[in-house]
Amino acid sequence: MAKSKIKQAVEQMNPRTRIAIILIIVLFAFAIIYSLSVSIYRAGKSKTQIHYAPNAANVYLNDVKVTNNSTSWIIPGEYHLKVEFNDHFSTHEEDITIETGTTELYGILSALDDEGREYEKQHRQEFAIVEGLVGSLLSRQGQKIKEENPILNYLPINNSLYSISYQYDENNKPVVYVKSDPKYLEVAVAKMKLFDGVELSSQNIVFLNKSPFDTYQQNPIKDIKKFLRAAYQLNSDYKINDVKQIGDYYYTTFYTDNYNTNANHARYIAVVKENSDGNWEVISTPQPILTIFNTPELDVETLKTINSY
Repeated sequence: MAKSKIKQAVEQMNPRTRIAIILIIVLFAFAIIYSLSVSIYRAGKSKTQIHYAPNAANVYLNDVKVTNNSTSWIIPGEYHLKVEFNDHFSTHEEDITIETGTTELYGILSALDDEGREYEKQHRQEFAIVEGLVGSLLSRQGQKIKEENPILNYLPINNSLYSISYQYDENNKPVVYVKSDPKYLEVAVAKMKLFDGVELSSQNIVFLNKSPFDTYQQNPIKDIKKFLRAAYQLNSDYKINDVKQIGDYYYTTFYTDNYNTNANHARYIAVVKENSDGNWEVISTPQPILTIFNTPELDVETLKTINSY
């Protein structure tokens, strides 16, 4: 009954209306098919934006040519990138990682001679566009690194007493460097402890002052304070605080309060544990702040407790 009514309604339409409806249905069907095809094609692939100047440069991933100045969908993984143009421009090559999600590949080939520089001058707009993309990418990458490493929001610090700066290592992770006259080192450490939202135990902090406690003399003394005093040959100027325990580890701090005879005024943290021979051993070089980098045997939470002493 319903079908006959629909058929009757269609037959009563004028030809143009029927044609319009049929075209709409066909276009809708094509749109669905296209969307499904695109979804299937892009499944498991990364949206990769590729822009290199000059626009005529050839871009290859694992020796397979991809379209420059385009958005391509590429399976995530490790690739060798090669970008070349002609003998008047440098060739760029590097190993890259196509990440899951979105990857941006931007760059500019350098002119090698006058002919290349003249070409660059005539195609200045191409280079300007990519320069903008590179600048925007670097800015976003820098912001992301700061979000992942909030300590960078407070650095660098440079004054007459100390400096706290940072550099990136080969893995693009920040390394914090602390430089100070020994008598002001504790001031620099106190400053870092004021950084809101920063867990110092998880930071790679390098104290550029040469530590006076790089090595120690192993000894069989059972009293931990006496063991440390003998191990580091600490004279009477050094004070050692009460020893505390966390798990199998014992820790304390030592410092000097005779400013006239010893310049090493900073508080150093020492952690010891009992070895298989029943003697104490120091698990890392005493530092004003212990981290998972200078004391890798301990985890962040344990170090956080120890650093709060």
